[in-house]
Amino acid sequence: MEKESFNHPYTFVAAQTGLDEKTVRDIFNARAEFLGRWHRFETPRILGIDELYLNKRYRCILTNIEERTLLDLLATRRQDVVTNYLMKLKDRQKVEIVSMDMWNPYRAAVKAVLPQARIVVDKFHVVRMANDALERVRKGLRKELKPSQSRTLKGDRKILLKRAHEVSDRERLIMETWTGAFPQLLAAYEHKERFYGIWDATTRLQAEAALDEWIATIPKGQKEVWSDLVRAVENWREETMTYFETDMPVTNAYTESINRLAKDKNREGRGYSFEVMRARMLYTTKHKKKAPTAKVSPFYKKTIGYGLPDFAEELNYGVDLSTI
Repeated sequence: MEKESFNHPYTFVAAQTGLDEKTVRDIFNARAEFLGRWHRFETPRILGIDELYLNKRYRCILTNIEERTLLDLLATRRQDVVTNYLMKLKDRQKVEIVSMDMWNPYRAAVKAVLPQARIVVDKFHVVRMANDALERVRKGLRKELKPSQSRTLKGDRKILLKRAHEVSDRERLIMETWTGAFPQLLAAYEHKERFYGIWDATTRLQAEAALDEWIATIPKGQKEVWSDLVRAVENWREETMTYFETDMPVTNAYTESINRLAKDKNREGRGYSFEVMRARMLYTTKHKKKAPTAKVSPFYKKTIGYGLPDFAEELNYGVDLSTI
């Protein structure tokens, strides 16, 4: 009954078993509370903090970037809530790096609770702002176009957002038609590509120089278009450049897997509360488990309750996103 209540809507389980829907819900809640007490995921060396729009609100998601796993979801991304969670994190001194988007409450929480950790801005959040700036230029051309041309350019927007090396021969011809007709669009596209190129640097020194040059060479008449991105990289410059000093690429790129998982669980039960959605995401998807590297005393081995794994034999790293 517990398993079925996690895998199917309450109404379905109630209809199959003849129980009242409230009884099924109570069974689910009791099991979720039990799992919440005993499931303890290993504290990561590289922690990811991101956001997810779920049930009409932004939620905070926490991940283990090295293991590609989901650790937890918080009901809100407010600073006090994130701070409180990090304070309760087991062995929080183990966290060396934290990847996040440019959300000040996250930065403040990490600096307060994990002062030893270096903060890295997730590069995908940064480069996406370059695409947003290019879009502003494209949309600004509407007044110069006939309605049919405007619709065509809107349809071709995805080509302009591609990296130059990803564009096919056919798409390049389409792009050259637009950029040839509108020099300001060409200038914006090339500037977007130069911004992406900063992340091709192999050292922080190279990246710093490339960023300074990029800011200094904003196309004429487009300073306002690029102002949000310039302000962001200046306010988060240290965290942005730290990306080039880590021992591995640090990004939350795989959070798309979490979005797919959330959508799947949401489809399974429309109208469920955040708490129910969180429990379904954390406890019904395969977890990544490993045997501990340190030898465990045989006297420690014991079972702590119904349905629990033997924590002396394996470590739980969270919801395995590589299987989604």
